[in-house]
Amino acid sequence: MNTESKTERDFSTVVAFCSALAFGAMLAVLQTLRLSKPEISFNLSIWTVIAFLAGFTSLFAYLRLVFTCGQRTARVVRYGGLVVLGLMTAVALIYPLRFRQLDQLAQRFAGVGAALCFIAAGFTMVYRIVLAAQLDEDRQEAEEKNSSVINSQPQAPPT
Repeated sequence: MNTESKTERDFSTVVAFCSALAFGAMLAVLQTLRLSKPEISFNLSIWTVIAFLAGFTSLFAYLRLVFTCGQRTARVVRYGGLVVLGLMTAVALIYPLRFRQLDQLAQRFAGVGAALCFIAAGFTMVYRIVLAAQLDEDRQEAEEKNSSVINSQPQAPPT
């Protein structure tokens, strides 16, 4: 039985769409980014569209699957999808470093490391919020079950 309300389904669709849009935009921007000694420029091409579509569709499909099926989704699919998305993000962050001189490579890796630390901190905060929401939901369900058990017990007649 699906106990998810229409509001929750709509919210999960909005979350999936917005997250996928942001992920696709990040991949597209990182693909167009060109680093040269005096300047940074953007070079739009067909690969920009492909990067956006790959990022958008992969994250949207993954989130819709996880939100729709929830715990019924195979564990391998849930964690495998996260690994694939993590690898896509890592490649996207390292991709602008291509064809760079070795003397600037250390600085660029330091920047990528700092970016990955911020991303990890963001993922940790989101995980903690989701975990707290799940614990609160479990607590509310337990309280509802307890109150329904208490209310369904026959009352002893007063003496």
